[in-house]
Amino acid sequence: MKTVLDRISCPEDLKSLSINEMELLAADIREMIIDTVSQTGGHLASSLGTVELTIALYHVFQPPDDQIIWDVGHQAYAHKILTGRKDCFDSLRCLDGISGFPKRSECAEDVFGTGHSSTSISAALGITTARDIQKRSKGSRAVAVIGDGSLTGGQAFEALNQAGHLVKDLIVILNDNEMSISPNVGAMSSYLSRKLSTRPVMNLKKEIVHLLKSVPGIGEDIYKVAKRA
Repeated sequence: MKTVLDRISCPEDLKSLSINEMELLAADIREMIIDTVSQTGGHLASSLGTVELTIALYHVFQPPDDQIIWDVGHQAYAHKILTGRKDCFDSLRCLDGISGFPKRSECAEDVFGTGHSSTSISAALGITTARDIQKRSKGSRAVAVIGDGSLTGGQAFEALNQAGHLVKDLIVILNDNEMSISPNVGAMSSYLSRKLSTRPVMNLKKEIVHLLKSVPGIGEDIYKVAKRA
């Protein structure tokens, strides 16, 4: 039986899919990742965790004109499958096969060759700055996808600081999956964790949820919109 994935050869093919078809596509991609990584090795959990995110990004944006930068590359298997490499995905990390990380020489959608964590925001900022200087592709966007572990790196903070200073038009997506290789450490991680898990904050969240849901007729809809926001 032909799957939804069989109909996808490039990101543009996702534009016409319905929500139900995209859910089926996510299941197809997960099956391919698991089957391949069980044979070749690789980064399984982090890539499985970004399947829906990758589909959503390529449904909304227009790669390679819109440039999506994956931090480290541990999250990028679904990206590889959706950008013309599904038929050779079984060669992942093998001799003469496709790389386990984004590789510029491999595909136009591999915007940045990752080798170390915490670099995606800097790369996105550099791409955006170069576009502004050269006055080209004004409508295109740079999108950095970074995990919670990578965000603790100093270069990520430097890039956020510089991007805010330059007021550049770029998007940073935090994939906060709590799946960094080692536990997150440092003052910033501890501070954010404490602030988001204190009893007053948790009680405030519960009160807001109760208040939104109590609005007659439209409470559930308001709550769903607020949750997404």
